[in-house]
Amino acid sequence: MSIDATASRRARADERNARPSSSRLILPGMPSRDVLVDLAFSLVLVTIALVGFRTGFIGWEWILAAAVGVVLGTVVAHVAVTRSWPLLATVLVLAALHFVLGGPVAVRGDLIGGVIPSLQTLTDLAVTPVTGWKEWLTLLPPVDARGPLVALPWVTGLLGAAATYGVARRFRSVGGAAVAPLVLLVGTIALGTQQPAARLVQGVVFALVLILWLVARAARTRASLQNGAGQRARAVTGVALLTVAALAGTFLGQVLPGAGSSEARTVVRDQLTPPYDVAQFMSPLSGFRRYTEPNSAELYDTEILRVTGLPAGTPIRFATLDSYDGLVWGAADRATDGTPFQQVGTRIAPRVTGTPVTAKVTVPEGGYEGAWLPLAGSTTGVRFDGPRGDDLADALWLNTATETAVVPALVRPGDTYTFQTVLDDAVSTTLPKDLKVASGAQVAEDTSFLDAKLDAWSGRAGSPWEKFVAVAKTMTSDGAYTDGGTANSYEKVYLPGHGLSRLSRFVGSTQLAGNDEQYAATLALVGNRLGIPTRVVMGAIPESGTAIKGKDVHAWVEVQVDDGTWHALLPSTFLPDRNKKPNEQQLKSEEQKVGAQVPPPAGVNPPSVLQGPDQAQNATDIKKKKRNPLDIGSWPLWLRILVLGLVVPVLLLLGAYALIRWLKTRRRRRHATTGALASRPAWVWRDLVSDARSLGVAVPRGATRLEQARAFPASASASAEPIAVGANAAVFGPGDPEAEVATALLADADGVRRELRGTVSRWRRIRSDVDVRPLLERDRRTRTRRSLPSLPSLRRTRGAEGSA
Repeated sequence: MSIDATASRRARADERNARPSSSRLILPGMPSRDVLVDLAFSLVLVTIALVGFRTGFIGWEWILAAAVGVVLGTVVAHVAVTRSWPLLATVLVLAALHFVLGGPVAVRGDLIGGVIPSLQTLTDLAVTPVTGWKEWLTLLPPVDARGPLVALPWVTGLLGAAATYGVARRFRSVGGAAVAPLVLLVGTIALGTQQPAARLVQGVVFALVLILWLVARAARTRASLQNGAGQRARAVTGVALLTVAALAGTFLGQVLPGAGSSEARTVVRDQLTPPYDVAQFMSPLSGFRRYTEPNSAELYDTEILRVTGLPAGTPIRFATLDSYDGLVWGAADRATDGTPFQQVGTRIAPRVTGTPVTAKVTVPEGGYEGAWLPLAGSTTGVRFDGPRGDDLADALWLNTATETAVVPALVRPGDTYTFQTVLDDAVSTTLPKDLKVASGAQVAEDTSFLDAKLDAWSGRAGSPWEKFVAVAKTMTSDGAYTDGGTANSYEKVYLPGHGLSRLSRFVGSTQLAGNDEQYAATLALVGNRLGIPTRVVMGAIPESGTAIKGKDVHAWVEVQVDDGTWHALLPSTFLPDRNKKPNEQQLKSEEQKVGAQVPPPAGVNPPSVLQGPDQAQNATDIKKKKRNPLDIGSWPLWLRILVLGLVVPVLLLLGAYALIRWLKTRRRRRHATTGALASRPAWVWRDLVSDARSLGVAVPRGATRLEQARAFPASASASAEPIAVGANAAVFGPGDPEAEVATALLADADGVRRELRGTVSRWRRIRSDVDVRPLLERDRRTRTRRSLPSLPSLRRTRGAEGSA
């Protein structure tokens, strides 16, 4: 192509660009087409990325917070680009919006007048973006979207939208615009759950939209060398390729290896083990005799709980005990399917189908006390009331596999709470004739002492379930009930406990004799010995009314059905009548074998020692445990506000300020000491011009170095001209300059910078210091030089272009 033809084409392009479009003639304030394209694609990509929060939150509140954050972040980024704000100013505006609007939009708690953020609201907004991610990942998903954690999607939308649109408008790089939305997408997927939030939208639609955006941005920098027909052909080809890729990803992706396996999805949440150990709490079954008669606790006829809202006869669970270590049945840290105890909020996602019920529980004076929270059914929400409500709600741990909840702050008389639950019919007061049970024992201890009795009790029963039923019926018909009697009673030989030694005597006696503790513990071991997953549950079964007394406390068993659910067998299915006492003659025989032993006080029952007796702790020791001084949660409120709201942000800003200044100094030094000798002085001048522009000096583009030097303020122009002359001499002179030339020019340029900084305000100097545009300065003549054949002609090209 000739030079005249090229010049003619450029002239026509300039005339076309200078001509105002029809939209601008109608609406002078209308943004350009490129602005609208970047705006639309940014909003769509950020929205798709934030869909990943869907499986992590329950409720609609997080959607509103994220949407408002996306809109405000985009607005701030647009204003920052239009007004040429430095990065620091943009960050400060975003931080101000976060603290001013984050309360009413996201947290919505502790507001003054429902709008103005209070001190607690500001604390939540300062702490949650820092430590809230850890809390969110250890909570049971989906998390209630009505608390401080809603600040996470809010701040993600705010910063994500600002970064995506801001980078797209500030920089012409095609691939650079894809970094922010890709980071958002990967982040929300990695922080999500095993259940994909929107596989088609995030996997296919996101890719299509991102590719279209990159193609549109690439078209802006492409030279107009083809006619309209060529452009249409490229468009049709691109659409066809995208369609084929989308169809292949949608249909073929589903049959690829690992696509249907839940283990193939790796998320951060599954790699974290909640830092909590329930084995430190006493097993409630060990203290069963606190509720019997006679007992020094005197809880048998005492009202321990007051429950309203539940149907009559609904079992109330204290704890599900799914681990046996030879000493006690206790609650394991993880159930057999690996489900851990996880911290939950006020709302919990439903896990079963049934009848939804709302119940209220009040602990009267002298009533129930312990770490295990009495609940019923499959809990979908808990709300604590009263003066200790916040302390109890801040640390509520739930195991969804066992439906067991624990409160480290301890439930005490005077506490009140309301829980929502779903009740099903997987409860039997009589033994089912046929039940399709699962297979596989979950007790590792040696229980071979049961084998002899199993053969005698089960008779000719065939299947494991038939043998289990035969054993339960034998317990009901041949067994006797005793709570150990008084100290002078002949029943004193029957001690509490359900360790291997106690249960060996229990089944080895001529007549079974004990209470719920021994019968339920033994039947659960029998079930596991027969290959049926069986566990113990301790709770209460109210006879009538709302008052639950100590005599209503029982222990029962649950067996696993083949569909993975658990079926409860209440005490009436295996426990003998309470009035059926042990045979006195048998009692004398037992007393001769074991001697007269006095049972230990009920108030100091052994704890649940799932990790060994030496590592078990009681609830009192937990309350006195020293806190780590580095734990932010243990700091007083004023210290958290001071450190997280003032000290940390100031240190981060100062660190960023120092880092940017150091990078600029290092970049200038590297340009003056490395690279081709002829290019070093040119870079010294180019860096000086970039810094001058960041200080507000209107240095013309496309002018020669001397013309640019004369555009400097009068106080610095005289000092800048020798640098421009020296750079020209080094670039256009014969041969390569000495290395000391560039370093000498750099020292002179630093002096000019000091003179320029002395002519502007302090605020302008700070803005210049944090301006990152000089760090992104590139040699725009690189593509021109690639086509030049030799070094002499390259130097002539430099001379023709002249300046930065």
